[in-house]
Amino acid sequence: MTDTGYDYEIEGWADTRKRVLRSKMVIAGLVVLGLFTVLTFIHPVLQATVWSGKQSVYRPVTGHDTTISHPSGPTIAHPLGTDPLGRDVLSLMTYGLRPTFLVAIATALGAGVVGLVAGTSAAFFRGKYDRVMTHVADAFVLLPPPLIFLIASKRGLLGPFELGLLYGLFFGLGPAAIVVRSRALAVMGKPFIDAARSVGGGPRWIITHHVVPHVIPHVAVVVLAGVVGALVTQGFVEFLGIAEYRYGLGNLVYNALTYQRALGSEVAWSALMAGALAISLLASSFYMISSGLREVTDPRRSSRRA
Repeated sequence: MTDTGYDYEIEGWADTRKRVLRSKMVIAGLVVLGLFTVLTFIHPVLQATVWSGKQSVYRPVTGHDTTISHPSGPTIAHPLGTDPLGRDVLSLMTYGLRPTFLVAIATALGAGVVGLVAGTSAAFFRGKYDRVMTHVADAFVLLPPPLIFLIASKRGLLGPFELGLLYGLFFGLGPAAIVVRSRALAVMGKPFIDAARSVGGGPRWIITHHVVPHVIPHVAVVVLAGVVGALVTQGFVEFLGIAEYRYGLGNLVYNALTYQRALGSEVAWSALMAGALAISLLASSFYMISSGLREVTDPRRSSRRA
């Protein structure tokens, strides 16, 4: 069963894993994502340790430093400076990262699971079920997730995690399902699928042990691309003041511009750049992982290496 059984599957996984670990794009994206993961959860730690003596100064949204004029540039006390209202930018950024990070994780989970189930099942069962799922995918492509995200944010009924799941649902049933189905159809034509059926393999066994392992890299690529779209959409939603869940990075950018005009102060460049760069770099981390995985899973590149 060298070409039709587990040896083929294990060798495929091992080869893919080696190529992923050698991808500089994937590694760079994971490093940046890991940095933002730490920053997302470091705010309460800083409040309890480094900022414990001056919690009123570093309190998000309502904090204020009365000892200096605002906005101010980076200092030891305020590594990213302060905004026009005297609030510490580092505190605002780490606090505002949480909803952004939750949207990214929820979008990845929702789009990944929904796209994988919808795409693989349509490719395996074919017939009427496949035709129905194809029409469903086409319909959800015509309902862009950013528009749904914006409408749901305006209603104020969903938090960041729920909004991410909603975005992932629409993206998973649309673009992700189409990509996964296309790849799964190619896998269904392989000889080892016929071999698995001939030895009595059922639908669940074949899908989980033979189809899913071969489409997972493609799921990751399309899902991570969807996460980039979700992050950019959320940034604009927060900037426009549509989202009604506390504070986010888009609010940081908006406030840096709005309060500058309202108070007649200088532009809070540190606050403006902190919010904009945080959104851009977090989205870039997912893009780098997606781009690296796309190169790794490209069969033309794999054949050249071979």
